Amino acid sequence: MRDPSERPEPDPPRRSSAARTRRPKFALPADPHDERTSEGIEAFLDGPKRERRSRPRHLRSEGLRRPRRSVPIDTRTDWDAALRLEDARVARYGRPAAVIVVDVQASEGGHEDRFAARVGSVLREHARETDRIARVGPTRFHVLLPETSEPEATVLAERVRATCATWGTVGPGLPLTITAVAATPRGGGTLAEALQDAQVRLTDLG
Repeated sequence: MRDPSERPEPDPPRRSSAARTRRPKFALPADPHDERTSEGIEAFLDGPKRERRSRPRHLRSEGLRRPRRSVPIDTRTDWDAALRLEDARVARYGRPAAVIVVDVQASEGGHEDRFAARVGSVLREHARETDRIARVGPTRFHVLLPETSEPEATVLAERVRATCATWGTVGPGLPLTITAVAATPRGGGTLAEALQDAQVRLTDLG
């Protein structure tokens, strides 16, 4: 029978799972000048070697492309608001911006609306997601291009005309004429003034 005055021996402390999986401490060998000392230190710091991935990575086929989101057509109110905001950004930070005016004319009356809708689709496909497009009239579109110089905007205008030319109905003597003029602010001017310049040049071309 156990003497009540005797205290029971405490159970040995239980090691947690974290302690059991903890990396062992590194101890220097008895001979610090051993050539394997540096190798042991590097092995301890690097940890266990990981097996390299033997399975080749799956490469995306060259024919696969991420679908590109089309730019929506803004209302005239939203486009005017975007123009004012971009004007303020250009004035504050001195960054480039451009506008494009696109006009659609059909020789046969009553077909302007149908052709203008197709031109709007082409604009949406070629514009960037940061660009803004608005149909401001039955046959006219305005395009706002942030971070774009006038030569770059002219390239986009030419690309749109070239795409529409593939319809076989655009050009001299054909039932459809598409004119696009790009402009940028000049001499500290605003985008609104550049838009007016583009409209004047568009009228002169017509």
